[in-house]
Amino acid sequence: MQVSGWLVEPLLGILEIVWVLTVIVIYPIFTYYIVLTLEGLRYNSKFNPPDVPKDLPSVTVLIPARNEGVVIRDTLLAMANLDYPRDKLEVLLLDDGSTDETVRIAEEVAREHPFIRVIRVEGGGRGKSYVLNYGLKLARGEVIAVYDADNRPEPGALKGLVAMLSDETPAVTGKVRTINWNRNVLTRFICMEYLYFQLAGQSGKSKLYKTAILPGTNFVIRRDLLEELGGWDENALAEDLELSFRVIALGKRIAYNPLAVTWEQEPESWRVWFRQRTRWAAGNVYTVREHVKRFREIKGWGLRFDLLLTLMVYYLLAIAVIVADVAFVALMMASGNVTWFTGLILSFVYLSFLLEIFAGLYDGKIRSIGCWLLAPLMYYTYSQMWILISLAGLWEARKAKKVWYKTPRTAV
Repeated sequence: MQVSGWLVEPLLGILEIVWVLTVIVIYPIFTYYIVLTLEGLRYNSKFNPPDVPKDLPSVTVLIPARNEGVVIRDTLLAMANLDYPRDKLEVLLLDDGSTDETVRIAEEVAREHPFIRVIRVEGGGRGKSYVLNYGLKLARGEVIAVYDADNRPEPGALKGLVAMLSDETPAVTGKVRTINWNRNVLTRFICMEYLYFQLAGQSGKSKLYKTAILPGTNFVIRRDLLEELGGWDENALAEDLELSFRVIALGKRIAYNPLAVTWEQEPESWRVWFRQRTRWAAGNVYTVREHVKRFREIKGWGLRFDLLLTLMVYYLLAIAVIVADVAFVALMMASGNVTWFTGLILSFVYLSFLLEIFAGLYDGKIRSIGCWLLAPLMYYTYSQMWILISLAGLWEARKAKKVWYKTPRTAV
């Protein structure tokens, strides 16, 4: 569609602003993430799991739970199937005021497996960080492991994580896979997002900077380090990212084992997913606000830059989407009056996105033709939602009160 002459000049003015933003911000960031993607593929292809030490440390697994009756039996049975010496393993199911069958089911499993203990958290309802700190006080292990209440780690996952602990890497994380990835379009999108994030954000960073980022589950950390750091920040909505920053600021590294896998359930409704991601975005805002002045403590300009991108990822993605959308609309309205650069903006952003998603599918060994066909539509649907999530996250971060938000589960 071609517009009248009086609209062409202002549209070209908008495009000039878009071009400047693209050259200064969007192109460099997308190029950087392509580099991370390629480095992630190299890391995974050459990864050799370390030998498991003969003298394994004692481990306490913390599982925060609130109304998890639908999934808790499978989660605890997965803990019972962990390939780890029973005399050195303790599992604490930390119940935070559940009103469903969570405690009854957990106690049934615990009676069959004495190393599992069901703990009723006192003074709860204050969020995951509070529950984890409560469990830390009761833990007996030299190493603390964290799993969400819907997780089903593979039998060798815990050993694989513990094997990579060292003085330089006192925290280790593994891979998170989506157990209900083929349930609907949304879960397929989430699966593709997670696969790419872990390829670039975990494997790629491990290759370039020798460090990864702690997720909210499937990780271990030495207890003495955790106590030195003062445990989890109870005001943080993204407690995993906030803890990661403090570990790295201390001069330590977080190792990543892509073969230590846990399977978790993801939201199956757009409403639940949106609320979950809004909280994560708000958590990123909090971490930026709390730690931006401490960036000089991070060793290496490259790592500082990468951590800043990690903290701002929701907003940088939203900006990239907005820039591409504006360029597209202006191109349609002023066709015949714009330069080749506008088309280059659209092509570069979209093709970069596709390359990264396809790389994640390839690395994750997803052979479903449905995902590969759905991927080209992901940018124009799923990714557009990040604009709203970023705005909602900014609004959520304004709230002073932090409360527990539990993602609703379904039977899998």
